[in-house]
Amino acid sequence: MSRDPNDVVRVYSGPLAEVESYQQVLRESGIESKVVGTALSASFGSAISDSIELWIHNGDMEKAVAAIKLFEAEKGKKELHGHPHPTNARKPEHAPQRKEPYVNPDPAGG
Repeated sequence: MSRDPNDVVRVYSGPLAEVESYQQVLRESGIESKVVGTALSASFGSAISDSIELWIHNGDMEKAVAAIKLFEAEKGKKELHGHPHPTNARKPEHAPQRKEPYVNPDPAGG
């Protein structure tokens, strides 16, 4: 049975950076997708929120949702760990106070 090319669904709508990230995740999972609405953001900027949409074939919906959820879970783990502070290094000393030289406000020196 062949797939109907018109049987598509929107899997996500939001900022362009998120849509492109999800599209990359779907591409790596073997799911074909299409980004729609970039012309609107080029014309109106961020005036129309969530105008960028990611569309996929209806038959790939379950696989796409699973791939996006896995991506979000992995991203969440990375954000939790972050960059740990070194425990074996001393804390830096306070910078010495800078003292401005005295400048006499009277140019005649009086």
